[in-house]
Amino acid sequence: MKKIFLFLVCLLIIKPIYAQRNDVNIEQLQRDIKEGIKCAYDASVRIIQYNTDVQKGVGGYFSGVVVDNKGHILTAAHAVKPNDIYLVTFPDGRQVKAKGLGVISSADAAMIVITDKGKWPIAKMGWSSTLESNVPCISISSPGSLGFNKPTVRLGYISDTQHESGFMKTTCLMEPGDSGGPLFDLRGRVVGIHSRIKLSLDDNFEVPIDVFRKYWTALQSPEYLNAFIPEDKVVPGKKAEVLRPVPEMRQLISNFKVQDQEFQKNVFTVKDSVNDSPIVCTLVDLNGLVPESKLKGKSFFISKNSMILAHPMVELVSGKFVDAKVLGRDEQSDLVLLEVPQEITGGVNLQSVKTDSVSVEELGNLLISPQPQNNGIVSVLGNQLLSIPKSPAAFLGIGVNFNIDTRQIVVTALYPEWTNTKGEIEKSSDDDIEISDVLTKINDQPIFTVKDLSDELSKYDYKQSVSLQYTKKTGSSHTKTHVLKRYYIVPHVPTDLFREGKSQRDNFKEVLVHDGKLNPSDCGGPLYSVNGTFYGINIARLCRTVTLAIPAKEIMQFVKDSKAF
Repeated sequence: MKKIFLFLVCLLIIKPIYAQRNDVNIEQLQRDIKEGIKCAYDASVRIIQYNTDVQKGVGGYFSGVVVDNKGHILTAAHAVKPNDIYLVTFPDGRQVKAKGLGVISSADAAMIVITDKGKWPIAKMGWSSTLESNVPCISISSPGSLGFNKPTVRLGYISDTQHESGFMKTTCLMEPGDSGGPLFDLRGRVVGIHSRIKLSLDDNFEVPIDVFRKYWTALQSPEYLNAFIPEDKVVPGKKAEVLRPVPEMRQLISNFKVQDQEFQKNVFTVKDSVNDSPIVCTLVDLNGLVPESKLKGKSFFISKNSMILAHPMVELVSGKFVDAKVLGRDEQSDLVLLEVPQEITGGVNLQSVKTDSVSVEELGNLLISPQPQNNGIVSVLGNQLLSIPKSPAAFLGIGVNFNIDTRQIVVTALYPEWTNTKGEIEKSSDDDIEISDVLTKINDQPIFTVKDLSDELSKYDYKQSVSLQYTKKTGSSHTKTHVLKRYYIVPHVPTDLFREGKSQRDNFKEVLVHDGKLNPSDCGGPLYSVNGTFYGINIARLCRTVTLAIPAKEIMQFVKDSKAF
């Protein structure tokens, strides 16, 4: 009996210790994420083919990582050709030339090497064979939808170390442009190279880093490598650090229940009596920004302007909507300021928000996007403040892509005008732009990249005109004037067909980016750090990898500029 009693006492002592060991230490996780980024960020590069005739980058961008002092860069096979010349851009803006080396298409593994002289930041290589499911990982690469030289950070975990495809599967979001980009563990060691995606946001496939170790010697030769590729004999050393799995990564929000409940107090649902699609709105405290006499008996909300028409209604109590008055709109930032005739305590205190820019040191900060009556969405801050240019899809009604085989900017889709309820593509003549046409110039400026097209479009306002030059399959060249209008982007490629879907909005002057998996209807709510810092208001799901938020300083300025007070 005495032995049984002692055994039960031991269980009572051991159980809480065991439970504590299985709880994720959020403070330590945050420190590890930041340390991993610090070790890996500077070596994560953006790559484009270099045209020696025009002496600039042409085609489509992809990503890579420098892994040794000799300038070897690991990347994806589907983006590289042996002996081709590439322009490599480091996060600090420095650019160097590189040459294509070995390409193993079956494994989607390739290598290029810097040919310019100099010293480069490098990232250490890890071992994919030591990884387990649920080990946290970081992506630092360049999604094509952003068109920004500095790489973007995303957080996830290993979901399958040995997928049936031969690749490693993770939850770190990727899209075209990320191809060849590095996947790191929390020690900043390269453990995979971005390869491909499927429709599910959780289906992101990586080339295991051990593939590059196995074929390191063979990849030095500038050629396509097929069957009977010589292998190097490599095994993890005894000192290879193995990181433990963190099962809590699968539901991180459960570790922020207190914060999420507090943040949720400032989140409400809003809809329009005409446009009956509910979205999120943010309760704001305007004390200090507006005369106190203007605030009594009222409450104020900020949400997404393009979803709010003339008759908004805010859900103050579950199932009970109250009419709201529109006080101000900002088309550029897609913000709307609303007033309801009822005083609600709380709200984001805009007078106290930080107004400085986002520093590199903040990248990887854990964030929460609270949702009305639902768990919030955890993400990480992905980049510094940046602008989003006009896309040819949203303002010209044409989808474009770089064809890696023909090295041309090709029309891949046509979209209807936003006002066209039938969704039909209107064509006035046989010379109009069609799918498979090749774009060559905009306003007499040659188009070498998709970014060239977006950058030129961004110089013009809605309803202004630009001229496009394009070549048809017959070889005939045409030039036509196009008025910038609003077009509805019908999803047609895997990167647009993810379950949540994209917002129908781009062209922002200044935004924050994070990897929160928000639906477009989840936008309009606040974005917080886990320690309670108000970062801004979520405004659009730009693409598969990125949600955009209007920064706090812009929110405060929007209210100050409002003429309603």
